[in-house]
Amino acid sequence: MNKSIFKITLGLLLAQIGISEGTFAQTQKSESVYDYKEAFSPIFYKNNGNVYRSASGKPGNQYWQNAASYDIKVSLDDKTHEVKGTVKIHYTNNSPDELGFIWLQLEQNMFSQESIGQAVVPLTNSRYGDAGSDFDGGYTISNVTGAGKDVKYSINDTRMRIDLPTPLAAKGGKVELSMDFSYIVPQYGADRTGILPTENGDIYAIAQWYPKVSVYDDIMGWNALPYTGPGEFYMEYGDFNVEVTAPANHIVVLGGELLNPEEVWTKEQLDRYNKAKSSDKTVIIRSQDEVTNKNSRPNKSTLTWKYRLENARDVAWASSKAFIIDGAQINLVSGKKALALSAYPKESNGGNAWERSTEYTKASIEYYSKKWMDYPYPVAINVASNVGGMEYPAIVFCGSRAKAGSLWGCNGP
Repeated sequence: MNKSIFKITLGLLLAQIGISEGTFAQTQKSESVYDYKEAFSPIFYKNNGNVYRSASGKPGNQYWQNAASYDIKVSLDDKTHEVKGTVKIHYTNNSPDELGFIWLQLEQNMFSQESIGQAVVPLTNSRYGDAGSDFDGGYTISNVTGAGKDVKYSINDTRMRIDLPTPLAAKGGKVELSMDFSYIVPQYGADRTGILPTENGDIYAIAQWYPKVSVYDDIMGWNALPYTGPGEFYMEYGDFNVEVTAPANHIVVLGGELLNPEEVWTKEQLDRYNKAKSSDKTVIIRSQDEVTNKNSRPNKSTLTWKYRLENARDVAWASSKAFIIDGAQINLVSGKKALALSAYPKESNGGNAWERSTEYTKASIEYYSKKWMDYPYPVAINVASNVGGMEYPAIVFCGSRAKAGSLWGCNGP
């Protein structure tokens, strides 16, 4: 990294954590500037509650959150590794502030050669990628509208600002945003998304895959820092309606309720899928032997998998023609049921490995539902991939070579 890029990057990181470059430079001298009296001051907690957030830690009597729901239709091309489609965002402004613009996250732009994230990752392999990679990804965005009208927008790194035709009213104002988007899936994307080659086909672990609204809150206003790889994701809650069109020999699993199982499973697989929903023992839905049998998938060129997930902050999915699929029911304290599913290739099958994934998933969800609260989602899916343990609502991507205790440790979507 040259000196100018390093200086810009250092200044940006210091600004994020509230340290001036002068203070940072002073700390590099031999004499420490640490003051324990200041660090443990009696007035360390300077905000003792307000109408939005009480001092007890509970929401205040005027607490609010904005909301964002999504209708997403995409296709997967397994020849070019492209995800392409349309997103409609239904955004509700519950804040006391009128909003003239809306910030979105474009996380795939981190995988552009021009991104801040690409400038700060190590030159050699790391969990979040390496600066030596020649992959040049990121979104192509078009047909952007707000409230049904063309809008002005600007994109800066992993951030997109949409200027609204009319300011969005406070305390309940609603607007629909829409755009077309596409990108090439990175082989390994910051330990969150990627492509795992297997003997019977690539496994696509798809996350950080759609333009999403940034959070607007009473602490920071718009939370619009650029995404550089590390960190979990602070996002608004809402409902997701997702349609994924993939080659018909693929199976698509997504963290949500499958709405059209009769259209995407063969009759025999549909019977097994329904059996798994009421079985405490793991049921094979698509076996290893079936993976290489073309009759184990419907005789079509493509299929569209339709899913819905309610009251969640994000959604992720996976697709492959190499998937073995099995499942079992999850018994919740309330008496409700959920479905544990596992999707993995033959390389992960056997030797106390992924053939036990559904067993582990079921046990994990049932245990924590008893200990803490009912699991809120209709499914809990574990996917074998080249991503090492990334959890999204109702779906987990785990290392395909995990087995025994390490596989047990992956579970818990």
